[in-house]
Amino acid sequence: MLIRLILLLTIVPIAELIVLLQVHHAVAEAFGTGVGLLVTVGSIAATGIAGAALARQQGLGVLRDLQQRLGRGEIPGQTITDGVLILIGAALLLTPGFLTDILGFSLLIPMSRAVWRRVLKQRFQRMVQSGNANVIFVTPTSSSTSEPAAGEPREPDIVGPAGNIPPQSSTGQDHS
Repeated sequence: MLIRLILLLTIVPIAELIVLLQVHHAVAEAFGTGVGLLVTVGSIAATGIAGAALARQQGLGVLRDLQQRLGRGEIPGQTITDGVLILIGAALLLTPGFLTDILGFSLLIPMSRAVWRRVLKQRFQRMVQSGNANVIFVTPTSSSTSEPAAGEPREPDIVGPAGNIPPQSSTGQDHS
């Protein structure tokens, strides 16, 4: 996992730099060096501004949907997934480069985000089926404390050191 992360953090910036240089070179050949630089830097700024506006719009829409679903007592699984994908898309648009911008926009646009959601769902299902993922089920009666749910047997509370305690009868009398 660490090696993949290191490769990702190394290869993506190099690929972005190569694409930026190619775009600059192509525009500079067609219109001149000054225009090439202006178009390259301007396009990076424009995608950042457009991406921020789209991320805000989509994020607010997901937030409204989340509130509505929670208000109806529904589990907002798809809405939460959309929120995470929008957050990742917005973060990708903050990084300068055309490749990350394309990926970021694909996570912000609802139709392509649905494709990503479906792909991720299938991948997680395969991971669970192959035993490569841990699944935690949470039910409405679950709690973060060690208290059992209603109707479940409760362990006795133990306060202080335990010693030899004589057995008691059902009347509460010692048999010693």
